[in-house]
Amino acid sequence: MKKAPLFALIAALCAALIPTAATSAQERAVPDKTPDPARTENFRSKRYGVFFHYLNGVQNSAESLNSDGKETSWDECVDEFDVERFADAAAETGAGYVFFTMMQQSQHLCAPNDTFDKLTGYAPGEACSKRDLIAEIADALAARGIDLYLYWTGDGPSRDPKAAAALKAAFPVTAEYMHNWANVAAEYGRRYGDKVKGWWIDGSYSWIGHNDETLGILAEGLRAGNPDRILAFNPGVDPRVMAYSIHDDFTAGEQEKFVSVPENGRFLGGAQWHILTFLGNWWGAPGVKLTKKELAQYVWTVNRLGGVVTIDMMLYRDGSLERSQLEVMKPLRGRLAELDAAAETPSPDGNLVSGGIPFLRSNDLLRTLPPSCFELHEARLGIDGDLSTSAVGAENWAWTYLVYLKKRAEAKTLTVHFSPGGWATEFEIFIKPVDADWQSVGRFDNPEGNTLFTVDFAPQTLDAVRVTAYKPDGPDQPGTQMAIAELEVY
Repeated sequence: MKKAPLFALIAALCAALIPTAATSAQERAVPDKTPDPARTENFRSKRYGVFFHYLNGVQNSAESLNSDGKETSWDECVDEFDVERFADAAAETGAGYVFFTMMQQSQHLCAPNDTFDKLTGYAPGEACSKRDLIAEIADALAARGIDLYLYWTGDGPSRDPKAAAALKAAFPVTAEYMHNWANVAAEYGRRYGDKVKGWWIDGSYSWIGHNDETLGILAEGLRAGNPDRILAFNPGVDPRVMAYSIHDDFTAGEQEKFVSVPENGRFLGGAQWHILTFLGNWWGAPGVKLTKKELAQYVWTVNRLGGVVTIDMMLYRDGSLERSQLEVMKPLRGRLAELDAAAETPSPDGNLVSGGIPFLRSNDLLRTLPPSCFELHEARLGIDGDLSTSAVGAENWAWTYLVYLKKRAEAKTLTVHFSPGGWATEFEIFIKPVDADWQSVGRFDNPEGNTLFTVDFAPQTLDAVRVTAYKPDGPDQPGTQMAIAELEVY
């Protein structure tokens, strides 16, 4: 895909994130790791945070919008960054934490590092800035109650020949290279102590040779000075949030859309469920792709299901943020509080799915479907209390209606109302008890087109329910595409 010239550098650096078929999600083993809720509880409690790309080729390139047209030495660029302006803007977003990049594939780091300079032969200020921008940002954010996390890479300064040669860079990566690179990270780790709560590590891909051994070497360096730091190693972009390494405390979750939600609670492969995606047109780019309402509903849904959301925003050279993005972010914390309050309000009729979180899904649950006829049959219309409206998924003749209860509660009865013109010949009803897998509570043949079905089951505390229609256009299947007029759970 051709990217706009102003963001060509970020696009090039991110291009390597796209996995080949040989590294698809289906071929990755899910880590066998026991979750440690206490380790990531502070991170989870923040609900959402913001992410900023701060790089020589972005804020210090005259061709980039982020640079305000300026291009100087990297050291001068770092000196111009207004930390107070940045921290004020970060506070306006309501974010509980900030991710800030220290480097990406180049020799330019935004804080001094004697280890790096000695290993590579660079003079102070030539590659690593003389100003310790990270220390200043950590203090400014802490004064505003915001945690700091940092961005690092598993491929090091691979695009700089001098640094790469000095650090013994090799691909596939080697233990020697990772030990050298981990020593650089360890200097920062010891310096910042508990001021840095964790790291998000890009370039950790299996197709450049990374495995649990090499990532373990890097993990040790990243936790120097604070063993409680939480880590996420990025396996690359995937259609869904994936578990990756045994060293992960939270999922890297790099995505290009605000779509994925936790399917099975807070943890995935033993790691806290987390997603990172961009609010603008690309990473670090301007524009907004969600309204205030849409962003709030998405973040609230992920939080409700146990996850955390990190939102990439555009950062200018002087430390200010892109205005339209900031305006979308400002009301987010307040809107989440409003949605929380609404979720605590019982529905007048006691229906446990009223005000819940509905989805139109493919039958394998891997894809969220658009509604049929644009917004005419969107997901919320299956739990709106109105039998004259209905939820219908597009693109799949057989599909699944999935609803997470707005609040986990004990239930024992589920009723499905089909639209008169949208009944399934054969369908199945499932419930998902809290901390348990999906359970079928009935599979039904419906050749006569009944529109009302009720199923009772042993009382259980539920997280979600779903109705799955099986293909209705084969032999002896007189039904049509399923249309859910209303779902009731008591």
